[in-house]
Amino acid sequence: MYSLSDELKKYIKDNFGKTELSPPLFYNSSIGIRFELGEDRPGIEEKKYMKRVYNRSLSLFNEIFSSNDSIFLVWIAEPSNKEKMRTTGVLKKYIKRSTLKYYIDAEKIRREEGVFLKMVLKCQVKDIRIEKMLEAIANQDMNIHPRLMCECYFINIEKKIIYYMYDDRGLDIVASSADELISMYKLYEEWILSYNKDEVIRKLGLDKDDR
Repeated sequence: MYSLSDELKKYIKDNFGKTELSPPLFYNSSIGIRFELGEDRPGIEEKKYMKRVYNRSLSLFNEIFSSNDSIFLVWIAEPSNKEKMRTTGVLKKYIKRSTLKYYIDAEKIRREEGVFLKMVLKCQVKDIRIEKMLEAIANQDMNIHPRLMCECYFINIEKKIIYYMYDDRGLDIVASSADELISMYKLYEEWILSYNKDEVIRKLGLDKDDR
C-alpha cells in the first residue's frame, strides 16, 4: 500500500544513501555545507542578531528554492514535546492551503533518545509561509515567538538538495551532487562556519581541483 513516508524513504535512500533524516545533517552527509547564521560576537543586541539570522536563512533558502518547486517538507517532533505529537498541530499556521493537512503522512520512528513522530508533506514552496516558518525555526532557542520546536527539513525534489536549519546558530545544506553546491559556496563563502571550512572544501571536492 502506497504511503508518502515510503516514497520519502526511497527518495533519500536513492539520492543520499540514507534510511532516515537526522541531525547533525552536515556530518552525516558526504556532500554539504554548514553555514553560520548568528553573529559570533559578545554584546550584540538581540534584535540585530536575529535580523541577521533571518536574512541569512531566507537568502540561502531562496538560492535553492523557487516558488513553483516541488518539495518534501519533513518535520520531526521530539518525544518530550507531547503537545507536538499530533499530525497537523505543528505546521497548521505555516500552511497556506488548509486542505493540505489531509495529505500529511505520519509515522513514529525510533532513535536512541526515544520515539519521535515524523510527518511528511509533499507540496510546492508557494504552499508554505516560508519566511514565517524560517523565523519560527530560528526562534526555537530564543525567548521570541512564534517558536517551532521540532526538526524541519526542506527537500528540493528535482535538485536533490536538503535544507536544514538547526537553530539560530546555523544551517546545513546537503546535496546528492557537489556540482549543485559549488556556486553557493562561491557566493556565500564568508558565511561558512570557519570551524567546518576545511571539511566543506573536502566534501565539495574543492581540495582536488580548481573549480
